[in-house]
Amino acid sequence: MQIKTFEHTVRFREIEIDPGVFKSFPIVIVGLVQPDGNRIELPLLFDTGASVTTLSHDLYQLLGLSSWDVGTPHGVVTGGGDAQAYRYEVTLEVFGKQVQCPVNLQVLPINPLFVGLFGREGMFQEFGFGFWEGSKELYVTLQP
Repeated sequence: MQIKTFEHTVRFREIEIDPGVFKSFPIVIVGLVQPDGNRIELPLLFDTGASVTTLSHDLYQLLGLSSWDVGTPHGVVTGGGDAQAYRYEVTLEVFGKQVQCPVNLQVLPINPLFVGLFGREGMFQEFGFGFWEGSKELYVTLQP
């Protein structure tokens, strides 16, 4: 039997959605490397259902863009139905590793815990993940 080891633990963040009712989310802090070389940290929801890492459309200036919708248009299917997104290539830093990957900008519902979705394409193959809902922890290895 193969044994997996993990170097990082991401504890879920909790929010009270109704009085006395809490919901937990696996939030990954990702560094967006801006065109000028500066790095800004963004909290993203770890989302195995997201094909591409997706940021809220109103963050377009962080990518050095004049508008959110100047990239390559992509129709996307979400839990809420079909939506329009615009694709860009960016550098993200996560768990100490820089990765060139696609990012969609899309109109997303506002959430106080995260500004986008940490998706699969270009990212998941770089890491190994273990997900334990009961302990509300996401485990990550740099050796997938």
